[in-house]
Amino acid sequence: MDHCDVLIVGAGPVGTTLALELALQGVSFRIIDKSPTRSEHSRALIVHPRTLELLDRHGPVVDKLMSKGTIARGAVMNINRKLVARVDMDDLDITDTNFPLPLMVSQAETEKFMEEALAEYGKAVERGYTATNIVQNDKGVTTTLKTPNGSHTTIRSKYVVGCDGAHSVVRHSASDVTFDGDTYPQDFILCDARLRNSNVARDRFTICFGDTGLLAFFPISPHSNDNNEDGLIRLIASGGRSVTKQPPSQPTAPGSPGSQPQHQHGEQPDEPPTLSHFQHLLDSFAPPGSGTVHSPIWLARFRLHHRGVNSYRSSRLFLAGDAAHIHSPAGGQGMNVGIQDAINLGWKLASVLKHHNKLTEEAREALLDSYHAERYPVGRALLQGTDRMFSFTAAASPWILKVRNAVLPWVLPWLVAVKWVRRRFYGFISGFGTSYRYSGKGNGGGAGESCVVGMNIMSSESSSMKIRGGDRLPDGKVIELTPGRAEVGRTDGRYAPGDEGRRVPDLPLLEERTETSLHRICRGASWHLLLFSGTGTGDSNAVTVEGLTLAGERVLAVVKRECSLHFFYHVAEDQDRGDSAGQGRLRPLGDGELQVVTGDSGVASYADPGGRVHGLLGLDNGHGGFVMVRPDGYVSHIGYLSSLHDFVKEWESQVRI
Repeated sequence: MDHCDVLIVGAGPVGTTLALELALQGVSFRIIDKSPTRSEHSRALIVHPRTLELLDRHGPVVDKLMSKGTIARGAVMNINRKLVARVDMDDLDITDTNFPLPLMVSQAETEKFMEEALAEYGKAVERGYTATNIVQNDKGVTTTLKTPNGSHTTIRSKYVVGCDGAHSVVRHSASDVTFDGDTYPQDFILCDARLRNSNVARDRFTICFGDTGLLAFFPISPHSNDNNEDGLIRLIASGGRSVTKQPPSQPTAPGSPGSQPQHQHGEQPDEPPTLSHFQHLLDSFAPPGSGTVHSPIWLARFRLHHRGVNSYRSSRLFLAGDAAHIHSPAGGQGMNVGIQDAINLGWKLASVLKHHNKLTEEAREALLDSYHAERYPVGRALLQGTDRMFSFTAAASPWILKVRNAVLPWVLPWLVAVKWVRRRFYGFISGFGTSYRYSGKGNGGGAGESCVVGMNIMSSESSSMKIRGGDRLPDGKVIELTPGRAEVGRTDGRYAPGDEGRRVPDLPLLEERTETSLHRICRGASWHLLLFSGTGTGDSNAVTVEGLTLAGERVLAVVKRECSLHFFYHVAEDQDRGDSAGQGRLRPLGDGELQVVTGDSGVASYADPGGRVHGLLGLDNGHGGFVMVRPDGYVSHIGYLSSLHDFVKEWESQVRI
């Protein structure tokens, strides 16, 4: 019998993401998939911005994906072959990320680059292995596998994670897990092909509403100038049977042999659509000039479901992705939410496994339970949101379609013109709006309480903060401070007029601009404690280097696992750009005052020119502050240093890791 800490069943994007997270953390695992080869077809094709941010933690995966896909800058809405609205997503003033827009790329490319990243960790997917039986007890899980040669073997693991899709064997092995929901009445057909002589936008998706359903276009790959090849595009159609069922190419006269009503044609559930059928739909739904569809690489028909589990955890069994929630493709959410399930779970499993002896049983169970507490509400909101969108936009009922087509020409132009409406909707589909702040202890989380989200009661000063515990850490640019030598400064780490000649060894030099960002700083397997000097000048509440050092030591004394410490100093930026390099120079605040950390402290230090990152986090009222960042890039706790005692107390009593 083989042994490992975690067995991952299913090696699609969700399972491979979990494997990347466990490899990053140095945890023993195996990842299996029943398919002998990776599919070349693309069930999902949109990688949303928050997913891009999280995958960027694993090296060049995102850069490679970007080279194979198309950035989506918005949408085009047509009704009855006429333009109704043009939606822009690149004017929403989203500046706190390096990935403000979604990427349209084949799932096959996504999986390929994920597996390449996994190989960099020395790990690989074991293909052709099928989990046939899974039995758990209080010590571990025994899984029986059918091997590629038809024999059987067993694996003993501490945990099993089901990333094995809608028909999950892991979910079926959990007797206390239900998968409630329903089936949509209409079919869903797709065609991945190329368009010739087409005016369909290639930098945005296009939706064409008609009286009987809808047809949508999603660019997958750009036009190739090297071989003059049309770019790959996905066509999706849904609606009544007249849309999703192939019309007879040669109708038979009524009453003749073989005659049957047209609405019964093609009712066989596995009948694939044809290229000619999609050309018929394109001519019926899309505006003139939309082109000719040719060279298909995939034609498929799907029956859609919307279902979700009642629990993401059953003792030692966990569920992620389609094994936990399946829904319509509206908004392109499925793969993205599944990937984020895996990232949320990965570091928690690793913490329990790597620090088992340091954590109490209660702390270990609370941390694992926080996976359901945080991700279940996200899954429920996903099911409800996509169901509403799909039921309205792709309805099969003729009267609903007529109401939709009568209302949208009036409503869509108004909605598109209101930026805050677009920003709110984009927060949902992009993943930027996902937050665990209401999952925390004392915050009334409906799916249980997460022990790794702060109670947001740090101090009265914290009430105006933009970011709260459970929120995504926004990204912002800072300058890495380079150790050097200085002849001015005070022994307390501060400089003031009259202190010239007093020596402080190895002060960071602000002249060298090595730019980085919060997200790059917070990569890796550890937690990250970010300590901020504050934005004050002179005799304000800004904190000295000693104050930040003591604050860091106080927190690290109660954290039982890896935690990286970072200092951030507010500095002003000289607007004089007369130097030959054309670069602005950083200068100290106030009357020459400079808050710096000495080079022998061993702490990574950064300058925040103009206090932009302080302001991004809401730490801009002059006081020093702290931000505790989890390994998955979400904030667990944030506050001013005046409330550090409350943070330490809560960590010891609630977090305990």
